[in-house]
Amino acid sequence: MFRFVVVAALAFITGCGVPFARQSAVDPLIFDAQDVKNADKIAIFIPGALASVDIFAATKSWDDAGYARALYRFPGLDGLPNDHQIHPPTVARRIAEFANQYPDKDIALVGYSTGGPIALLTAPLVQGDRDVRVAAMSTAVEYGGGFPTVLRGISDIVKAMIATGSVKRQIVWKRFWAGLLYGPDALDDPAFEERLTRDIAAGEKIIVKLDPAVALAHTLGLPGFQLPDDLDLSGIPVAFFVGLNDRVFSTRQTYDFSQKIGDVTIYGYPEQGHLLFFTRPEVFEDVRSFVEGRPVLR
Repeated sequence: MFRFVVVAALAFITGCGVPFARQSAVDPLIFDAQDVKNADKIAIFIPGALASVDIFAATKSWDDAGYARALYRFPGLDGLPNDHQIHPPTVARRIAEFANQYPDKDIALVGYSTGGPIALLTAPLVQGDRDVRVAAMSTAVEYGGGFPTVLRGISDIVKAMIATGSVKRQIVWKRFWAGLLYGPDALDDPAFEERLTRDIAAGEKIIVKLDPAVALAHTLGLPGFQLPDDLDLSGIPVAFFVGLNDRVFSTRQTYDFSQKIGDVTIYGYPEQGHLLFFTRPEVFEDVRSFVEGRPVLR
C-alpha cells in the first residue's frame, strides 16, 4: 500500500529505467494449448500489482473440474521482462483476443486487486454466444483508491512505527503486514496472536521483492484509471469477493465502485484483509461456485 507509493516515488527520484511501452515483446499469457483445446471452459486469472501468478496456486484443482487455466503475468515477474507498463485497457484487449480465439468455450475471468477492473474491462470484449462471468477478489477501484487508500497506508505505517517503537523496515513491516492480512483491530486481539505469528512467518516467504522500476511499471497507470462510462456489462454476471477489513480498498470504496457497475453481488469475509488468497485460499472454491452458477457457501 504506502510501501508501493514510496517505491514509485523512489523510482522517479533515482532515475530508474522505467519502460514506457504498453505491450510486452513476450506474450504475458501462459497456458497449455492442448488443455485449452480439450476443455469446454477457460478460466483466465489476472493478478494484482506486485503479485505473481503464484497467488492462484490453489486453483490447480480447477483442472479436475474441466477448466483450462490461463495466467496473465505482470512485467518483471514470472519470467516476463520488465519492458512495458500495466495499462488496464491494453491488458483487457489482449485477454479478449485470446478468449476470442476459442469462441465455443465459456469464459471465467478471475481478477485479484488490479486484475479486478481488468476483468471488468475484458468481459464485454469477449465475443460469441457463451457464458462469460467476472469474479473480482479484493478488487481495486478507480484511481487506485486515490487519496483515501494512500492516507490509510501512511496512517498504518505510522501506527506500526509507534507500536513497535522502531523505524527499522523489517520490524515495522511485520506489524504493517499483519494489519494488511486481517485489519488493524486484529493486532490488539490476543486470539489472533498465534495466527499472526504463523502468517507473518509464512508471509516473509511470499513477499515479492521488486526493484523500483518494476513497481512503477505495475502502478503508474493506476492513479488515473477510471472505468469508461459506456462500459456495458449487461447480461454478464459479476461478483466481488472482499475482506471486510481490507485496508487497501475499504468496504465503502468497494461498495461505491459496485454501484457504478450496477448489478454486482458482494461476498464479504469478516476479519479478513486484502490478501484473501493467502489468509482464505478456500475463497477460490467460492469463486468457482459463482462462475459455475452454484450457490456460494462460506
